[in-house]
Amino acid sequence: MSEPEKIVILLDSFTRSEARAALTAFAGAGGDASKVVAAPITELVAAQNTAEALGAVVKGKWPGGTPRSGGKRSALIAGADKSDAVALMRSFKSILPSNADPAFAMVTKTGMGWTVDEYLAHIRKEHDYMKTADPLMDPDMKEVD
Repeated sequence: MSEPEKIVILLDSFTRSEARAALTAFAGAGGDASKVVAAPITELVAAQNTAEALGAVVKGKWPGGTPRSGGKRSALIAGADKSDAVALMRSFKSILPSNADPAFAMVTKTGMGWTVDEYLAHIRKEHDYMKTADPLMDPDMKEVD
């Protein structure tokens, strides 16, 4: 990303009001919400390479379309340090019903080459796996492909 001071969150199946409420919660917890740019994932965004999608959002060139809804909520977070990423995840979880089961991930160098949709499928698979996995039995998550 060209502007490391920005935190970009690509949101899948979150409503605009949920995003606003979560960013308000983030600011209330001491986070700098002015650094955060949240963008909904549309079918156009989902088909993009993750690096391209994040770059477009940073440059204010989000491709548009109708935000996806009805699926399980997921989010990709880029440009945040671990502390801000955890605070953002907690802020989003705090405004959702307890049964929402959102999946979050900090964007990695490897994931930048995947499409947004591939990345979301990967984090959902990891999220679901970790709900029942015993990390002591599989610390590298070798069963997750």
